[in-house]
Amino acid sequence: MSSEPRHYLLLQGPHGPFYTQLTHALQSRGHSVVRVIFNSGDWAGSSAFGSISYRGGVSDFGHWIETLINQSGITDVLLYGDCRFYHKRAIRAARRYQCRTWVMEEGYIRPFWVTLEPFGVNGHSLLPKRFKHWLATYSTTKIDLKTPESPRNVGRGMRGLVFWCHIYYIMRTLGHVAYPRYRSHRPVPYLLEAGTWLKKLAKLAIGRTRRADAAAEKLIAEGTPFFLVPMQLDADAQVHHHSPFNSMCEFLNVIMDSFADYAPSDATLVIKSHPLDSEVRNYERYAKKEAARLGIANRMVFLHGGAIPDLVKVARGVVTVNSTVGLQSVHHHCPTKVLGRSIYDHSGMTDPAKLEHFWNTPQKPDYVMYRLFRYFVLLTCQLNGNFYSIRGRAMLVEAVADRLEAEQDVDEFERTRLADPQVTQISDALKVAIRSAASEPAGSIEDQSRPAATGR
Repeated sequence: MSSEPRHYLLLQGPHGPFYTQLTHALQSRGHSVVRVIFNSGDWAGSSAFGSISYRGGVSDFGHWIETLINQSGITDVLLYGDCRFYHKRAIRAARRYQCRTWVMEEGYIRPFWVTLEPFGVNGHSLLPKRFKHWLATYSTTKIDLKTPESPRNVGRGMRGLVFWCHIYYIMRTLGHVAYPRYRSHRPVPYLLEAGTWLKKLAKLAIGRTRRADAAAEKLIAEGTPFFLVPMQLDADAQVHHHSPFNSMCEFLNVIMDSFADYAPSDATLVIKSHPLDSEVRNYERYAKKEAARLGIANRMVFLHGGAIPDLVKVARGVVTVNSTVGLQSVHHHCPTKVLGRSIYDHSGMTDPAKLEHFWNTPQKPDYVMYRLFRYFVLLTCQLNGNFYSIRGRAMLVEAVADRLEAEQDVDEFERTRLADPQVTQISDALKVAIRSAASEPAGSIEDQSRPAATGR
């Protein structure tokens, strides 16, 4: 553990009391903590002690945060999501002053895990290069691939998430006058989203999910050959910052045009909505209109339900922008095509062929490489817990504090970032170890069809 006290700066985090509890944990260990408040909603679940409000515009934030880092002697910056307007400027400032930057995100592997990485997450993550470096320097020392794969069941925390989301948006609305220049990274006004959510909840109340689950079960039972396309949220940074698409409609256009031109005539395209989509945009109507235009209306199914694991186990393949559903697909030996940037889109885990070839000759994942990658991810950046359940949050607070205190040299990470060895083969001893472990349960990746929300 670190012998010197650190000076932590907390920027926007998950809804609720997680930051307050983490602050108390770090202070009890002798560290100092400063938190920046950007809007009235940030006060939800928080204590005022050690907080500083920022009421300026986005364009002024870079200079403001540099001054704060410099004058306060900040050593570490912690934030949730690295693509928000304020966070991008904070990361640049932290690098200028050689502060460690720690980025939190929902778990790469779900449920029961949370991601904490230095420098960045998702498309900004160093994981692919660090993984190659680890493989290139791996010794034949026996490793236990099941060691980090038995997390405690901390629940999904959905009730806590819903509760704190409501509190956050109520406080943000009522306190808008105190932070008039705040700019959200979300493209849709939250009052509009609230209205569409009420409509969606009404549909759920009259049994839409039940009917969708039945449709998915029928599709599987009949043995219909199909390709699965999991939707992502239009507000997701994964789409806007780590893919060639500006929206999910653009993604659907590419997928459906290619499927109509190149997919086998007996195949069906199954598009599955994201469970947390507010449905500001009616993707089902859009997809059906495009299917009719392309002449594939009888070969396209749009689902609002169905368990992801059950679907990927029998699908011919999965096509995604860069969703964590893709990693679940690889886990279940399903051929997977990624069209954006993703931490798992390498090393034979996904199909490198062009999309037009994927429809006809989908390539199964290299399961040996997948087991290695999963082990490495769990070992290096996944923490057992969650932000929203009481038990999950208590576990996560201690785990994050431990990880932040650990002696991890920034220079070491920089060397890893620059190193990109070409790994052409894995030792025979390592292959034996992986295959032996693969014959036993790999640790479940449960239904990710209802993942936690990804921020404000």
